Amino acid sequence: MDTAEKIAEEHVFKHVPGMDSAQNIETVYADSLTPKAFYSQYVAQNRPCLIKGAIKHWPAMEKWRSPEYLLEKCHDVPTPHYPHMNYESPERMGERREVRPFHEVLEMLQSSDTGILSAPSVVLSEKPFDVLSTDTDGYPFLPNPKPPIAYPKSRAFMYKGAGTGWHFHVTDETLMSQVVGTKKVGLLPPDKLTDDLVFDAFKADAYLENGTCFDASRASQLKPYTAMVEPGDAMYIPPFWWHGIEPTDDNFGITVAQCWRSPLHVMGDLSYPTVRKIWKKGYTELGKVTFLITGLGIASLVAQAWRFISKPFRT
Repeated sequence: MDTAEKIAEEHVFKHVPGMDSAQNIETVYADSLTPKAFYSQYVAQNRPCLIKGAIKHWPAMEKWRSPEYLLEKCHDVPTPHYPHMNYESPERMGERREVRPFHEVLEMLQSSDTGILSAPSVVLSEKPFDVLSTDTDGYPFLPNPKPPIAYPKSRAFMYKGAGTGWHFHVTDETLMSQVVGTKKVGLLPPDKLTDDLVFDAFKADAYLENGTCFDASRASQLKPYTAMVEPGDAMYIPPFWWHGIEPTDDNFGITVAQCWRSPLHVMGDLSYPTVRKIWKKGYTELGKVTFLITGLGIASLVAQAWRFISKPFRT
């Protein structure tokens, strides 16, 4: 099987209803995006957007295009990699996992003989890959973000032809920043209709085989969005939004996922099916997580009430 056939076999969007007619996600430009506008119009409202030019100032935009530079920084670092896309199913994702020195993985990522390859565990905010973190220079519209709760603060995905299956984040905000290569992102809103239609199919990666996993009588009601994330751009992906990702070619690419803590009023918003499921699981399977959910839930409800009360005074 050649690379093109293998990529088609793992097509993230092919069988998802509505992707052919998906609306473009809202686009904004980093040069004119203030911290206040980014928070109030997008983060606080749990609303995704494509930010053009978000990381054009990063040293990584030039340095990471050089294999020699990457080798100098990370030559022998043990690097997990997978000969397939990034699956949602943990069992499927773990298949054929290998760990090799970084220089061997980088060589495979750049080889024309390599099919699909994913190295999604280059955590820039922790040793040993933190040697690359100085090449990522933050975002002007996001000063002093709070540390994330569940995900690494900064994580690079190095890949060749590898997409990422549909999934959502249970907490934490994400900026998917494209350093090398271009990716297409699909998104589905975190409402009950979407959750009912896609949850089981996406969690089991069943949609990769065919579209029969979706309820045909309601599939046309799915309303996906899409965006093309080019080098220098960042895609803001809020929690609870389903999203799948495909590279536009089978060349070597690098994506950086930057995460930070979600606002309290978002984390415990019971209007989202995902939040209701988390609460239900926490109280039907009693344990330490039950106390965590209770504490965060109370704090979130207070934050939501304060936002409602203070709304007339916000400008």
